[in-house]
Amino acid sequence: MKWDISSPRFYKASANATVRQISFLSTDPPLPQYKDYNAVAIDNLRTEEEECKQLLRIAEASTVEDTSGTPRWDRAMINTGGAGQILATDQRKCESVIVDTPELADKLLARLMPFMKKEGVDHIHNQPLVPGLGGRGKACRLSRLNEKLRFLGYVGGEYFRPHWDSNYITPDEEEEESFYTLHLYLNGDGEQGPQELMQVSKKAEIGPEANVNMNPEGKLLGGTTSFSTSHKEGCGIVQGFPKTGSALVFHQYHLLHDGDPVFRGVKYTLRTDIMYREVVMT
Repeated sequence: MKWDISSPRFYKASANATVRQISFLSTDPPLPQYKDYNAVAIDNLRTEEEECKQLLRIAEASTVEDTSGTPRWDRAMINTGGAGQILATDQRKCESVIVDTPELADKLLARLMPFMKKEGVDHIHNQPLVPGLGGRGKACRLSRLNEKLRFLGYVGGEYFRPHWDSNYITPDEEEEESFYTLHLYLNGDGEQGPQELMQVSKKAEIGPEANVNMNPEGKLLGGTTSFSTSHKEGCGIVQGFPKTGSALVFHQYHLLHDGDPVFRGVKYTLRTDIMYREVVMT
């Protein structure tokens, strides 16, 4: 089935979609340092595998510049502040395509919004942990998704080391600021075998001589999104596994997370910012 993003059906989440708050006090292991931070997981936001593939086709089609029809993925960069970027493969190693599309961003938000309202992420009021417009004594409401949609691809051991996401502030008079990140997973089967994952991870640490078979055509192994409280190894880690059509929404400020190495297959995600605008409370 070929999906048409102009279709009303494209706006609607699956009837099987479920949303759950991630409480860092009750995760395994618990991360009490993050007890006041917000993270939300949405399962089956998009249930059709073909729908997720179409999103990838939209991204790749935007990069084709010649008659060969070959899409071009660029190396993902690290933000350095003030709109600056650098290539730092010791911290981030993956490919990316950035698609500037307000239309698609609006349609994604239409599907996402009922869950944002249910979990209270559609507004921010008097939350000191949220910087800028959402700080103490101020209120703001969700206004849109950042139209710059970042499609990311990880393969052959690629990763994103522990980091937290910076806030994006619009450079115009709109005075919008992002407080949450949206990750939409475009492939994956969810929970992975912990024993196999641990074995392959340990072999990969040895180096090339371990002969880890990172077959890009195989079933996805690795690529979890992990929350942790320190850059150091051995600290508590809470993992979320990629699953086709699932989404993860979480605070951008001081919530440390990483994209674990992909040991087999390819991991595809769509990442963007959730934008807010200050409002007057009556």
